[in-house]
Amino acid sequence: MRSSTMIGGTSKQNGRNAADFYATPPECTIALLDEFGWLFEGLSVWEPACGDGAITKVLRSKNYRVFASDKYTRGYAISEVDFLKSEMWPQSIITNPPFNLAEQFIEKAVTREVPFAMLLKATYWHAAKRNELFNRTRPLAVMAMSWRPAMSPERGKSGTMDFIWTVWGSKPSLETKYIVAKKPTLPPNKV
Repeated sequence: MRSSTMIGGTSKQNGRNAADFYATPPECTIALLDEFGWLFEGLSVWEPACGDGAITKVLRSKNYRVFASDKYTRGYAISEVDFLKSEMWPQSIITNPPFNLAEQFIEKAVTREVPFAMLLKATYWHAAKRNELFNRTRPLAVMAMSWRPAMSPERGKSGTMDFIWTVWGSKPSLETKYIVAKKPTLPPNKV
């Protein structure tokens, strides 16, 4: 597969998806909950970039109370709610932000002083310009996935990029753990 067909890449045959929308495969959310469900236990969760409901459906199947919204109308949940302009004060946040707005999503979420998790490209923290953001917000953990999720199945069944969950507590952590998650087995017809 050519590198230009990778998620977020552009070519004559594959441009970027509108509004940087890439649905989260269920195994990504299950892996997050397997490792960090305790952090969100008993809290309502806001999914502010819910898209087609991929993360929300998994959370609800695991009995989390979820408020799902999106800036865009995608036929799922409440639309026209701009996370970056919202004054809502959630108990926790779990989302796959638009890639081009990830830094702004992190900046907004950290002001809420609640546990939150963001699904990011695995190389997200490798940029020198994000070093200050990382050190100032100091995540609790970076959880790498030991598989490549198929975030853009219309480009093929196999994933072409690596992803991480970055997880924050309600306050910056003293140290950040690095965890490698195994791909969970999906229960048949459960998600």
